[in-house]
Amino acid sequence: MKIGILSDIHEDGERLREVVAAMEKRGVDEIACLGDIVGFDVLHYRYLSARNASYCLDLVRENCRWVVAGNHDLFAIRKLPDVNGCFPFPENWYELEFVERKQLGRQQVWLFEPQELSALLTGRDRDYLASLPLFLAADVAGVRVLFSHALFPDWSGTLTWRPKNHWDFQPHLQRLKEHGCRLGISGHLHPSGIGIAAARRFDFGRFRTYRIFPDLVQYLCPCTASASSKNGFLVFDSAGMTMEAVALRSSRFRIGRFR
Repeated sequence: MKIGILSDIHEDGERLREVVAAMEKRGVDEIACLGDIVGFDVLHYRYLSARNASYCLDLVRENCRWVVAGNHDLFAIRKLPDVNGCFPFPENWYELEFVERKQLGRQQVWLFEPQELSALLTGRDRDYLASLPLFLAADVAGVRVLFSHALFPDWSGTLTWRPKNHWDFQPHLQRLKEHGCRLGISGHLHPSGIGIAAARRFDFGRFRTYRIFPDLVQYLCPCTASASSKNGFLVFDSAGMTMEAVALRSSRFRIGRFR
């Protein structure tokens, strides 16, 4: 069985269509979406006139069997994540003034107002985003996989923390074990290729096919959106036990430069 994995669409409908078409050519049976379907940051993306949150949500609903929420999805509907005590969000977080939230956040929480445009969502779009879980475990042809946007305990990627070494992945790998999962797959970090983390390693690799070893392992999916990092998607083949990182042919944008 082949599972296509995509993440971090950020309202880029053109790239999302390209990913779905490329997955179909590779014969994927099902597709998983790892969140950040919406969220357009003017400092990082340059397809302003082409962005379309509702169109991307429609494509995800039509094509993806498994979908989880990312930090931008939650921000778009002003929904607080359950981050298991990583940051004590007050219940009225989004009712507070921006300056107050900035002071309370102490640079630990992503605050998008200065640079993120409204996602222009319909009521149906908002209801769909609100229904999405922060993570889910799925049985894929005998292999149990945990899908999430980011890493435990910050499943949604709402905090500014980023993993720096294999030690930072240990709580997440333990959570995989507790859910009976052999593999974990997340997005959020926008690698130009693939990220691979296990008990004693954390590396970024180029776009190619990797053999999956029997130990617990976490894979990081490239982004769908055309951005400063090279975009693409993953294909998990449960029969051959391989993970392929596939590059798109989109041109990369340089942050701070318009094309």
